[in-house]
Amino acid sequence: MSSIQRSAGLSTDRLTPAIPTDTSGVLMRLLAFSEDARRQRAAESDRQIIPRNVMQLLLRCMKLQDPASLMHAQRIAAVSSGISKLLGWDDEQRRALEVAALLHDIGKLGVPEHILKKPGKLSSEEHDFVLQHHHAGVNLLQALQTEPAVTSMLTMLHEDFDSAGIMDTEIGSQNGVSLGSRILAVSDAYDSLSSPKSYRRGMTHAEILNILEEQSGTRYDGNVIRTLNRWHEAEGESLLRYGDPSYPQAQVTDISDEQRNEMVVIAQFINVLYQFQQLYDGFYIVDANEKFCIWSDGMPGITGLSLQHVSGRTWQPTDVQLQSLTDDQPQPETRETAMLCQVLQTGRALFATRLCRVSESRHLKVDVHSMPIAGPGGHVYGAVQLLRSNSGVRRQSREYVELKLAATRDALTGVANRGQLETQLRHLLEDFHAQEGTRHLSTIFLDVDKFKNVNDTYGHKVGDQVLVDLTRTLQNETYSSEVIGRYGGEEFVILCPDTDLDSAVRRAERLRHAIIKSSIGGIVTLNVTSSFGVSTARLGDTVHTLLERADSCLYRAKETGRNRTCWETEVVDPEARKKAAEEENQPQFVANNGQLEFRERIEVSTSLELTAMKLHAFIREYNVEVLKQDTAQMKIRIGRLGFTRRWGSTIDRQPLEIDVQFETARLAESQDSKSRTIRLVSIVATPYGRAPEAEVFAHRCGILMRELRAYLLGS
Repeated sequence: MSSIQRSAGLSTDRLTPAIPTDTSGVLMRLLAFSEDARRQRAAESDRQIIPRNVMQLLLRCMKLQDPASLMHAQRIAAVSSGISKLLGWDDEQRRALEVAALLHDIGKLGVPEHILKKPGKLSSEEHDFVLQHHHAGVNLLQALQTEPAVTSMLTMLHEDFDSAGIMDTEIGSQNGVSLGSRILAVSDAYDSLSSPKSYRRGMTHAEILNILEEQSGTRYDGNVIRTLNRWHEAEGESLLRYGDPSYPQAQVTDISDEQRNEMVVIAQFINVLYQFQQLYDGFYIVDANEKFCIWSDGMPGITGLSLQHVSGRTWQPTDVQLQSLTDDQPQPETRETAMLCQVLQTGRALFATRLCRVSESRHLKVDVHSMPIAGPGGHVYGAVQLLRSNSGVRRQSREYVELKLAATRDALTGVANRGQLETQLRHLLEDFHAQEGTRHLSTIFLDVDKFKNVNDTYGHKVGDQVLVDLTRTLQNETYSSEVIGRYGGEEFVILCPDTDLDSAVRRAERLRHAIIKSSIGGIVTLNVTSSFGVSTARLGDTVHTLLERADSCLYRAKETGRNRTCWETEVVDPEARKKAAEEENQPQFVANNGQLEFRERIEVSTSLELTAMKLHAFIREYNVEVLKQDTAQMKIRIGRLGFTRRWGSTIDRQPLEIDVQFETARLAESQDSKSRTIRLVSIVATPYGRAPEAEVFAHRCGILMRELRAYLLGS
């Protein structure tokens, strides 16, 4: 016996584990626990989300490890239940959500105390370590016969609200973060921020809402945050009922040998599952009767099958379709040739590299390690199959996630950038064609109306805020399965899976009205509107053709009056189109914060370079002062003020400051015709000096435009 053992009063026998510690021994015991939980559930008269004895065991272990953690889980369950009730969930759905909230930290039973009780923020490596244990804990809940609705919510708990489909483009996209996961994420963040820590105080309700709102639409769901606030206003006291008065101090709790063994067993389960989670892209476990015990969160991306597809049934060769790499015409495994069946029959581990079918058009090259779960005498109790993609292990470290998201998100608005948007659309189109068009797919293209005027009038800072606020509005009004992307400038695209054309048009109209009603840009006098174009996928479509049709519909909406929705197959009244175009080209006189303003556009037939040269001739002829000039924009002043700085009675004493913008636009002559490019010179004129009468200003602007058209040869 060592001196350390003697000083601690421990003997060698005392240190001998009471249960097997090898992987096969731990998994054999896990299968026994799983079978016992299955029998408990079958024996219970009423339907249980999780067997009662299992729930009691897990909560008991959580309390023994850290009582404060269990209280945290109870508060999250109360908050989540309150939010879901306001969102219209029924009693059964809310019970599942409450169970998920109570067990959301079950994976921490396998995390060492020096990480759990660290008196400071976790490092990036520690955060990743805890996150992988969370997924291992969710796998354990599967094995212990927890309903798939609960494990699905917990699987996506730490996913960003808007990252669906971003992280797994190489292995298979997700279907969006479920509402239950979004409720749990907001509730968890709320309680964590409100509870005092060793390194900071607990925050007030207002402070927490500000933090959550800053991440609304990216990390958290804005609708859930607003529902939380409504519930807090109605039942705010219940939020603090179980609140910690101060940061909990470490406590030494007497634990019986039986309780200690329970915690050791659960911790060993989690640690073995953590190793699988950390080292492989996906894995699954079956018992000796080939009944599924665990289907890891990586398996849907590798096989295309969700947990709900396999839960509660036996394994079939079509679940994981593996094919040989060497055959000229490889065939999927059959029950006789399947590696899993051979392992169950012979008790010998197998390893091979195979092609795994993800979808009709996609296969992955994977390393497959099939391992028996064997006990004394070589008896086989089940098997585990571990799959690793040859493209590299899917590491979900925080730095990796942040770098991947940064590369796929628009820096200003936080939604998918153009490259990521087109990648997602390409995957959706592959699925659309694999289903031979039986599932719908639509796109919505939108553009902020007269966005340049916003930048010119209020500045680029307000323009950026308009885009951010618009994005928040779109995120709050769309569904989790839809993908929002910034296509460029003030243009956005929304991808709508399983949505036909009529539904997409209705959705676009709902978004258009939501934008009108929203306070976008933070300025009372700023009324932001948007135009929409909608197209739906056809067999043979590419990313380019589908977006091009939506873009054409968008430009038709802008040509026929803006702030409206146009779509494919829409019947357009030629007279209405002509009238709207005429109104668009009419000179506009507006009063902006008491300042008179004139706007008009001149269509020119020459190149913009030649047009700029003609404008310089106008500047020399009329002694115009150039105030500012860059590649596509110019600010000039024409005329001079007198001593009183009032406008005089002659043209040269009626000075104007003029913003000149050179731009190109696309114009479609009819619904089915191709668009043509036109060149425009946009004019925005304001009076310089003390404001004149509106009629005098209008007369002066009319003279200016006649002179400009003469020089620019414009229409």
